[in-house]
Amino acid sequence: MRGIFRVYPVISLLAATIFSPLPQSAIALGLFMLGLYFLLRVLPRWEIPVAIAYLFVIPLLFQPVLPVFSPLLAVPILPLISCAFKENALNLSISPPTRQRELTLTSKSVLSAAGATTVVSILLGNWTLAISGGMALLLVTGILLYVFKHSPLPPVEVDQKEIRLLAGNTTRLEVTLIRKTSFTLHISLNSSYSWVRPARQEFFSIPEKVGLHLTLTPSLSGPSQPQLDIFSTDPWGLFQMRQVIKPVNLYVIPRARYAEWLARKYLEETASQAGARSATFSPVISGMSPRGGVEYYDSRFYQPGDKLKDIDWKHTMKLGNIIVKEYLEEARHMAIIAANLAVANIEEADKLVYNLIVSALTLAGAIIPAAIAAYDHEKVLAVTPPLDSRDLVKEALKLGQEVVLITPLKRYIQPPDIRQLNISLRQLRGTSLEAARKLREILQIERKAIEEGVKEHPAKVALSRVTAHALPPATITVISSWNHDNEALSLTLEELKRRGYNTTVLEIRN
Repeated sequence: MRGIFRVYPVISLLAATIFSPLPQSAIALGLFMLGLYFLLRVLPRWEIPVAIAYLFVIPLLFQPVLPVFSPLLAVPILPLISCAFKENALNLSISPPTRQRELTLTSKSVLSAAGATTVVSILLGNWTLAISGGMALLLVTGILLYVFKHSPLPPVEVDQKEIRLLAGNTTRLEVTLIRKTSFTLHISLNSSYSWVRPARQEFFSIPEKVGLHLTLTPSLSGPSQPQLDIFSTDPWGLFQMRQVIKPVNLYVIPRARYAEWLARKYLEETASQAGARSATFSPVISGMSPRGGVEYYDSRFYQPGDKLKDIDWKHTMKLGNIIVKEYLEEARHMAIIAANLAVANIEEADKLVYNLIVSALTLAGAIIPAAIAAYDHEKVLAVTPPLDSRDLVKEALKLGQEVVLITPLKRYIQPPDIRQLNISLRQLRGTSLEAARKLREILQIERKAIEEGVKEHPAKVALSRVTAHALPPATITVISSWNHDNEALSLTLEELKRRGYNTTVLEIRN
């Protein structure tokens, strides 16, 4: 049907070329060639201007031949204008409206053009052109009234979902958008938060219900009902509407609270075996411990294959179950958790406590003895010898309550890169150039200044003390925001690597 409406103006221009007198026939011929071009090549951006031009030009071309009835030739062009509106709406870029409902730039432009043409035509006494302009005004006004009457505000509602989610975890869910208008809508979505991401941002000609897929990675400080802005237009693209939806009701569980719950559950499950001195009696982790070694670590229940010489007769007689001694292979199985308990905000505090407790639980589950070194921006808070599983988890829980908030440091230059500084010093050592020698002296002064500055820093002191209990190649896991301890950690970890320690850094900075 739309094809017929597009062919009609071209046929009309051909007829005007044949039957109209000069100079109208020459003008009609030029417009016919132009109309033929637009008929064969669809250009959506030009659909509306070309259709409006047809509405005014064709009656004028036939005015000498049909002076009274020429305005009637514009009537078949009105459906073409309506189709052009719908085609344009599919390619319309929506500028966010300031109100709930307002006219689009397209409707404003067409109303202004048609209104101005009608007024000028009346003033000039050209009633053919005035009638054509009046038809355009009536068409656009009629569509606007229809849309206004059949589009309640808000035009879309959402079937809200409720979910529980651990802070920082990612989930995907689908919510249903329900259209309240009697006609289809084109909508685009804009998320107010970077951690709420819709799978699609544009929907064209949406049915009565459509599924909206969302990916959420909520932070601890985020809202419980994140918002999405919906910008919608009617099928003709004449009205644009704005609304805010809240597709999901979030209950965000702090990571620290979840980790504390895991730790307490672990301690409860292993409490009944505490008489054998450690959590190695737990049936959950029994059998995960190493079989050989020379250093006594702990005791556990007997398992098939255990050696007779490893039986702990004292605890066996006391508990009424066969208990065997557990051995480790010197410091190869040791671990160190170094935690900076000074953070900038509650988000970092949540990550810090979570990583601290989960690290302790991981080591406890693997039956790896671990020492803890904890400090803040002022002092060393704790330095322990290697602890057994239960004591390690208890210490992590205790230190999780000692996190402090500090004002973030303002840096005007990049912090020193100790590793790159050492590389530069080594490279400059073998050269005899005067410029290189002076540069090396400057870098040595810089390194010495850093060493002097961090000599009494809590991070260096804590790591120095804890490594006295765990010889290399123990693994050091550092949990820090890298704020006040940046230089101290960089320098100290480089030294510990050279001594044979393995280091892992869990950076919790946002």
